[in-house]
Amino acid sequence: MADRIFEQHRGRLTALAYRMLGSHADAEDAVQDVWLRWRNQDQDTIQDATGWLVRVCSNICLDVLKSARRQRENYVGHWLPEPWLPPEQPKAEAELIERDGLGQAYMLMLERLAPIERVALVLHEVFEWMHDDIAPLIERTPNNTRQILFRARRKMQRESDRDATPEPDGTACDRDRLDAFVTAIGTSDVGRLLDLLAPDVILHSDGGGKALATANPLFGPDHVSRFFIGVWGKRSPDERVFAITLADACWLLMVEDGIVTTAISATERDGQIVDLFVHRNPDKLALFSAVLADANEIAL
Repeated sequence: MADRIFEQHRGRLTALAYRMLGSHADAEDAVQDVWLRWRNQDQDTIQDATGWLVRVCSNICLDVLKSARRQRENYVGHWLPEPWLPPEQPKAEAELIERDGLGQAYMLMLERLAPIERVALVLHEVFEWMHDDIAPLIERTPNNTRQILFRARRKMQRESDRDATPEPDGTACDRDRLDAFVTAIGTSDVGRLLDLLAPDVILHSDGGGKALATANPLFGPDHVSRFFIGVWGKRSPDERVFAITLADACWLLMVEDGIVTTAISATERDGQIVDLFVHRNPDKLALFSAVLADANEIAL
């Protein structure tokens, strides 16, 4: 019975830990730690299994977050969270919990928050926990928790035109928008490309010091369009482009000799692309190898 109950919650715990940590490996380690504590717990003393598991998982993630931040201070270049690849398709009744708030934009905005702010915000916005429930977990009063959530939401807002925080009101670009984006780049159609890009578009790129990428975010349609057209002109003739949708986010995958060399996702606002996320770190791109067979090739 204990095993069955835990497996019913594994998907949501993995998604929760990923939101907290931005890493599949760290999330899996956290969930494994929850499992060990669950097995050693007297099940008869637990009245709310879901609450207990979420509480323990959140506490474990709080501890990990502190060391994770120190590691990211030494990261080469601009850091992006690993793409979210669900271990299995979420069940309908848990769809929002296992799929909402897992995009690159939201995850990158969470990086602005202190560990306690991050845990409180995720539990409140995604799991819909009340202040009275969150307060004991973060060792604060309910009133303090309200203040923490207020500050967290303010931190996630873009403060200026040169602030690299993603657009909070952006939504994931669909396949048609990204197809049009690739076509405009491939044909060097600058006019069409500028139409697709919002005036405040930002390019976020992560190479991890292991692949070429922009050292800092690029701002504005002129810089972003010139960058993509310039890079596209230097691509290998053997490179192929695929598209795949994962957890409601469409990804463009550049593939050469069966290896994903670049992965791109984007968000849009009012019909224009407002944030582009370009992954080139091979350690993170390796995650796509498990789903590449399900991707659809784009004819160029």
